[in-house]
Amino acid sequence: MSGSSLRHAEVAIIGAGPAGMAAASRLAEAGQRPVVFDLATSPGGQIYRQLAAPQVGEDVMGRDYLQGQALLERFGRARLDYRPDSRAWWAQRGAEGTTLGVLASGRGELWQVKRLIIASGAMERGWPFPGWQLPGVMQAGAGQVLLKQGALVPDSPPVLVGTGPLLYLLAWQYLRAGCPPRLILDAAPRSRYTALLRHPRDTWHARHYLFKGLRMMAALQRAGVTVQHGLEALEAEGETCLQAVRYRLAGRWHRIETPLLLTHFGVVPEPQMCRGLGIAFDWHVGQQTFVPKRDAASLAAEPGVWLAGDGAGIGGALNAEREGHLAALSILEAQGETVEDERRPVRQADGRDRQARGLLEKLFRVPEGWITAQPETTLVCRCEAVSLGEINAAMRHGAAGPAQLKAFTRCGMGPCQGRLCGESVTRLLAGHTGTTPEAVGYYQVRPPLHSITLGELAASARPPTS
Repeated sequence: MSGSSLRHAEVAIIGAGPAGMAAASRLAEAGQRPVVFDLATSPGGQIYRQLAAPQVGEDVMGRDYLQGQALLERFGRARLDYRPDSRAWWAQRGAEGTTLGVLASGRGELWQVKRLIIASGAMERGWPFPGWQLPGVMQAGAGQVLLKQGALVPDSPPVLVGTGPLLYLLAWQYLRAGCPPRLILDAAPRSRYTALLRHPRDTWHARHYLFKGLRMMAALQRAGVTVQHGLEALEAEGETCLQAVRYRLAGRWHRIETPLLLTHFGVVPEPQMCRGLGIAFDWHVGQQTFVPKRDAASLAAEPGVWLAGDGAGIGGALNAEREGHLAALSILEAQGETVEDERRPVRQADGRDRQARGLLEKLFRVPEGWITAQPETTLVCRCEAVSLGEINAAMRHGAAGPAQLKAFTRCGMGPCQGRLCGESVTRLLAGHTGTTPEAVGYYQVRPPLHSITLGELAASARPPTS
């Protein structure tokens, strides 16, 4: 590819969820024309998916879903370069900024970006248990996508399992859509609610979330939906597809027949772009996952690179929108504009919401020791069908880190590129070596940052040579 084919952008944004839309809109209002690369075919991200043409109304989805319309309309009015169906599949930092390889509707492009905002959002945590690879076992987020995008609900009442606000939100939405869950199994014990008394200040800041959750749980209870707390173990049964769920409570096993199991064990930052750029990560004890390092004031992770939204640490849609605003202000400040008066109230609101999030982290923690307690036949890496037993054997034979474990077992080499098994591998290695997840680290992420076909790779743009 010739150097003249290189495209240039003063500011580019990866992701068009709440953070990306807010950042792009604010920059456009300041007279700039940012380029926005979006995996989806329309803006909104996961939280506001399909909001431009809603398939279901407020009576099913709730008010929080529709509150993104104002942001979506603001984004639609802004003078910017929105590029849907675009995958940034490799990235490289240099003296002139960041070079991006982008697949746009199947065509390869090469971009030189002076300033980059990464607003790649979150993904559901991979959480292994026997049978989680069976057809009929899905993550709750996938169920919600089908509801938002196609107004699709299950043919029969599903079983919902896990922990986290999304579990109850989806159950409530299914109830409103006329398909209440058959059973909800919560992996957190009832004793978690003592955190409300131990942390009164955080409880006050989280009151909006708590009242909303209580209303949902009360509606589920009135509808006769059974909720059981303290899940200890889970198994999905079936030969070619899900037929039943086995679960353990208070030391006793139970079994329920069902064709659909929806699980949710929290969300984590989508890691690939940040790791592909070599941005450092820390283990966040509250969120029980890795989060990328960045400057708390400016949101900058590296010179010329800013991180905003759930991709930099889980905070929710409103927080993501505020962080997109703050990232845009940081860029404007770097260009000489005075922004402190505008930034101060946004930071204050962000700080209050962060305190509320701390309480939610205490209420919805995933169970420690869950992965090591699974049977050795449990698949940890579904893409490459690598079992817990194979990983344990590799660790006994000297695989001391994620890269070695990948080489020994192919764990993390499949289509998801380690997104679902990476954190599990870190946890297993930390337990085996008696150290911390931060000391163990994570897979070394290299291009492609998204799965691409050989045809797309052959047609992709390559860096110009001197």
